[in-house]
This record gives sequence, C-alpha cells and structure tokens, in this order.
Amino acid sequence: MLSAKDQIEVWKKVTSTSQLLDAVSNMNSTDVREISALRKTWSAEEVRVAIELVRARKSALGRLDHADSVVGDVEGVQQSSSSAVAKWKANRFKDCAQIVDLCCGIGGDLLHLSDKATGVDIDPLRCWMAKQNTGKEVSCEDVREFRGVANATILLDPSRRDATGKRLDLDKMQPNIAEVQTISANAVGGCVKLSPAIECEDVAGIGDCREVEFIEDRGRVTQGIVWFNSLATANTEVTATSLTSGQTISGSINPPRVSSEFGSWLFEANPALERAKLHGTLAHKFELWEPAFGLGLLCGNTHFKSSWFTSFEVLETTPLRLEKVAAALGNLNAGEVEVKTRGGVIDPNDWQNKLQQPASNSNERLTVFALRLAKKRIALITRRLKL
Repeated sequence: MLSAKDQIEVWKKVTSTSQLLDAVSNMNSTDVREISALRKTWSAEEVRVAIELVRARKSALGRLDHADSVVGDVEGVQQSSSSAVAKWKANRFKDCAQIVDLCCGIGGDLLHLSDKATGVDIDPLRCWMAKQNTGKEVSCEDVREFRGVANATILLDPSRRDATGKRLDLDKMQPNIAEVQTISANAVGGCVKLSPAIECEDVAGIGDCREVEFIEDRGRVTQGIVWFNSLATANTEVTATSLTSGQTISGSINPPRVSSEFGSWLFEANPALERAKLHGTLAHKFELWEPAFGLGLLCGNTHFKSSWFTSFEVLETTPLRLEKVAAALGNLNAGEVEVKTRGGVIDPNDWQNKLQQPASNSNERLTVFALRLAKKRIALITRRLKL
C-alpha cells in the first residue's frame, strides 16, 4: 500500500492530467479491456485514482456547486455537506472572529466559511483535498489532540460510519460523544454535525446551552446539527429548516393532540418539521390532530395553505385489503395511483404497481395511505392538493 505522501503525489498527477480524466470519463469503468488499455500509458494506481475521481465528480452533481472540478474520492464527496446546506450553516458563522472546521474532510463546509477559517483532519490525503477545494489552511492532526480550539468557534463533523459503511452509535463515532463534549467545552461556541436520527436528550452534554436543528434539502432530512453556546439561539430547543421552501421554524417540542377520528383533510409535514417534532406546534395553531401517537400525519376538517405541509383531501376510507382498495379506486375513476405508508405496513412499490388502472383514461391522480392504527389496518384514499 502506498504511503500517504505517495498517494498525494498520484492524486496530484491525476488531477493535472486531463487526457487521462477525459479517457476515463468516456469509457466503461467496469470494462477490464478498457482499463487494461489505459494501463499501457498510465500506472495501475493512476488509472484507479482517475476512475475514483470521475465517479466522485459524478456523485457530486446536483449536490456541490463545483462538482465538475471537485477533488475528492467517492466516500469523501458522499460525507461532505451539500453546497446548499454548507452555505446555510456558514451564514451563522459570518460574525465569528476565529473559525476552525474540525474533521473537515474534503472541505465541503470549509469552502463556504469565511476566508479566515481553517481546517483540521487526521487523514493526510483528505487534508490535501481540502486545500485544493478551498485554498485555505488545513492542519493534519487528530482533532482530539488539537490545541487551537480555545477562543475559537468550531464546526465539528465526527466520522459516523465504519469501514463497511455501517452507521455508528454516538459512543462509537470518531471522535465519540464524550470526546465531542470535551472539545466543545473548550470552544467559544459552534456546531456539531450529527445524524438526522439524533434526539435532543442524546446531546445534552454539548455546551452549556444548545439548539438542535434538522435541515431538509430536496425532500430529505440530511443533517442534524447541534448549535451550542455562542451560536445557539437563545431559548430555543429545536429548529426545523427547509431549504426547499426557504423556511425556518423554532421552538420547543409540543406534541399534537391524538384522536382516532379522521377529518376531511390529511396533512403530511415537511420531514424536517416532523423530525424536529415541531409539527405539533402548527397542529395546535391550525386545530389539527394526530390519528395515532407518533404517526406523523395530521388530520383536520378545514384546509389551510402552508408550505410546511402537503395537503390531501380524504375521499374514502376502506379496510387495508388490496381488492377493497382497488374497488374503491375504480369507483373513484382513478387514473395514476400513488401509495404511501408509515411503519412499513405494506410494500408501497408493490401495491402501487398492483393498483394502477391500465384501462383508465382518467387524469385523476389519487394517493393511498396505508396505515395501522392500533389493531386496525386501514387505507385512506386521497387527492393531493396542488399549491
């Protein structure tokens, strides 16, 4: 295996060899004969790195602003914050005098922080990549031993997957949660990038005061962020941010009331709003309720417009049996059918294929919600309201 220094030299050569990158971009990277042909001109390691870089740039499309010129491996790009999320976080750092990005990876967040920001990573190759992508100072050392945190505002991104890609618990990530708490205690403030699955009680030891923010980007909650001390919003427990709609809501967790009744309307919350458990705050405002505790879907008898919710008009309720649902859809002159579920009650793709109405000329697109409420399995047949 090549040393870190030799790896960097190979990457330097490959990134500056457009002929090799063009050849890899135009070939089938799994074709042994094409790979062998390239090895007649370049070394096996150079060809391997070129293939990795081309794949990484393809995976960056739509996520990173500089996808066509990013320097990184596939894993580094996948672990990097999207440009949209990175810019959103960077805005909160704009008035900070000293900023350090710990575990900076290939520099996805560091790029959008101010020019005075610096990076730290334990991997020499990733440090070199971050320098190429950001033009900023990057130190190669273990963040647990880094002494530049005092008086700084930090962004810390622990490694949350092992070598096989398996997601790690908070106490097994690197640095682990106890080490994160120690690092954050020495900083003025900042944020820790964690999994969207975190709970507020899991991060109680990070900083003296904290705010947990869940960020939705293109329909998915991509990050759970713990803002602490100087960068935490006062008197705020949780925040939900939708980059899709450009909205943010903050507050304290306030569960919606629960009632087994169904209203005339069903409301599906933006995933960040639901993950932050702030959908209950709006449920109380708009007189909505949850048909079962923790279901996430809300019911109501009056429609309202909000970009935090997707609205569905309830047309019919039926037992969750394929033939019953198909008959109801036929009676409603359904055309295209969309199937959604909660808790894995059914396989939505399988049901969606079986419930399509191939002979129908109708333009009526209906949505079926397959749900389990206590011991009952029911289907709600709805019409999605277009905003």
